[in-house]
Amino acid sequence: MSAKNVGTKTYSLLMFLAVSILAGVLVAGLGLPFAALAAGTTRAAATALQDVPADLAVPPQHEASNMYMADGSLLARFYDQNRQYIPLDQISPEMQMAQIAIEDHRFFEHGAIDLQSIFRAAVSNAAGGTISGGGSTLTQQYVKLVRVQLCNGEKTCEQEVQAPNMDRKILEMRYAVALEQNLAKEEILERYLNMAYYGDGAYGVQAAARHYYNIDASELNVAQAAMLAGLVQNPGATDPVHNPQAALARRNAVLDAQVRYQGMPIEIAEEAKLEGFDASQVQDTPNGCQGTAYPFICDYAQRVITSEQMSSLGETFQDRLNTLNRSGLEIYLTIDPVDQDIVQNTISSVVGPEDAVLAIMNTVDPKTGRIVAMAQSRPVMGDGPGETAWNYSVRYDMGGADGYLFGSTFKVWTAAAAVQQGNFPDTTYYNVRPTQNWRGQWFRGCGNERFQLIDNYSTSNAVAGQTSGNFNMVTGMMWSVNNYWVSLVRDVGACQAVDMAERAGVEISQPVEGEATLDDFNYVPSFTLGAAKVTPLSMAVGYGTFANRGVRCNPIILDSITTRDGVEVPVPDADCQQTIDPQVADAVNYVLNRTHTSGLSASTYVPNGIDQASKTGTSDNSQSSSAFVGYTPDLSTSVVVAGDNRSEAWLRTPEQARNVQTMPLSPLGGRGLGSYSRGDAGALWRPAMEQLMQGMPQSKFEPWVSPVPITPPPGQASTAPRSNNGR
Repeated sequence: MSAKNVGTKTYSLLMFLAVSILAGVLVAGLGLPFAALAAGTTRAAATALQDVPADLAVPPQHEASNMYMADGSLLARFYDQNRQYIPLDQISPEMQMAQIAIEDHRFFEHGAIDLQSIFRAAVSNAAGGTISGGGSTLTQQYVKLVRVQLCNGEKTCEQEVQAPNMDRKILEMRYAVALEQNLAKEEILERYLNMAYYGDGAYGVQAAARHYYNIDASELNVAQAAMLAGLVQNPGATDPVHNPQAALARRNAVLDAQVRYQGMPIEIAEEAKLEGFDASQVQDTPNGCQGTAYPFICDYAQRVITSEQMSSLGETFQDRLNTLNRSGLEIYLTIDPVDQDIVQNTISSVVGPEDAVLAIMNTVDPKTGRIVAMAQSRPVMGDGPGETAWNYSVRYDMGGADGYLFGSTFKVWTAAAAVQQGNFPDTTYYNVRPTQNWRGQWFRGCGNERFQLIDNYSTSNAVAGQTSGNFNMVTGMMWSVNNYWVSLVRDVGACQAVDMAERAGVEISQPVEGEATLDDFNYVPSFTLGAAKVTPLSMAVGYGTFANRGVRCNPIILDSITTRDGVEVPVPDADCQQTIDPQVADAVNYVLNRTHTSGLSASTYVPNGIDQASKTGTSDNSQSSSAFVGYTPDLSTSVVVAGDNRSEAWLRTPEQARNVQTMPLSPLGGRGLGSYSRGDAGALWRPAMEQLMQGMPQSKFEPWVSPVPITPPPGQASTAPRSNNGR
């Protein structure tokens, strides 16, 4: 025998003596003076022990958070450790007995420290020339698990609290004694079973039962319980998914322990040993949003939860993310899958995920701000064909892309600014030509300042039969007469139109400091024709502000959040505020209702007794996008079909041939949007809204009453519908 082995065995025996003495001290409540402890190693250990607090701060166990749709169906789980905490009475007696048999069969007979086990472990360590372990009670094991959790994933800390040395053992003993003075054995067992790692990503017995057997912990039988109980000692080497033979051997060892220590009839144990492991029952638990039914809804909600809007969950982003992944939150969203599927199916029936164009549709409740639906033609999150990482509905900082041009739907902001300044729908006329160049004309800026347009800027009217003549705000909107709206924004001011858009809730896609904002368009006359790239969600909100008589409600995705203890966590509210005068909103509703029933949107009108209003929009003569925003007093929906400037198919197409109305769409058999129904984004709005409106009250807009007599001039353009090929 080498000197080294002799020294190691001697050291192990000394450790045994030290631990034995310390155990006596601990069991006595640490009542003996430390001077009474042995010298040398024992004295050093006692000194270390004296510096340790008597009680271990036991935090709540890390537990997965659940996210649900509005109907209560589970959408996603978020976790650092896949765990669901359950009380002891929801864990089968078979599981409780199996875990005790293999880890600490005298658990209910000894105190926090088992001197018999310490003695056996010390002798074994001395004989084997190691000091690696053994002798720990189940309570001590739980203490170690708690100390690992307190490391919060810091690897050096985790190595230290699991190091095979005397200091660690002493700490665990002291904490174990304190713990058993405050908790009953059953409480410790419950916590242990919920905290232990059972391999293959399953923390706690409930997650393990769901993962390996697709059942609850309350349903575990003798064989299943023995299998799980055996995993705790070395889960990486014995989990049945990756090491089935080792797992079965370990399970049989547990059954043997139950026969030996608990009096289990040998016939029951032998019968349990015959049971194999059915790998087909293994259930994986996705973590996060990818792979869920609605990944972009999930991702948007997650971003809200981890944003500064939810500072109650933590001071920093990482704090809030840790809370989401560790605190067992119950999160409910505003979106019902039935409504979401209506909108998603409408999009997917027209535009495919691998097509060169994108389709995006958002619906909100204008009176509450609740998001009703958020859909896009690429609904799968990933990097494969037809998949994407972008939520095209929202701002860049919330997972969105570049934003989209909504074309003539922006005329509504100029209309609102005009009414605010005393220019009313039926009495504000301009005589326009088919094409006009605005160079040299003076436009209103911010306040009362004016600026002269130096560069060439020509605009043309696009609707056949409505290209010239006298138009008022109603007929100018009905037929989307571009030169009417440039004339109006010249006198009203793009700055004032921008202000109305901001008041309504419209957001540019990338409102990052130093980047573009809507205010950059204060001196841009083409703002009235849709020059700014904005988020589709904010356009639904913006038009919804008119539906709500000028009260803007910010969009909300979170309905409620509760902690594992059932305490409600405040979620962002819609902060509904009167940002636009109610009479201004009534005038806009009047104009857009006439557009929807008698103008370019007429074919989208649903005759169900519910008031509706809308506006069409295109950009670059339909080359870049086709848009449609329509609403009722209770729902507001925006739709945009736009070229995907990141798509290889779009980029391969010659620039002069890029047109969202002619690009082939796979669900239409290669035909373009222009050949489908009315041929623009409104063709998606009607079928979705028709279904969403079913069963809703027959709500009406507040009537608009003009404060001045209506006296149309001679030669006024007709208000009768002539064409539905809108702009």
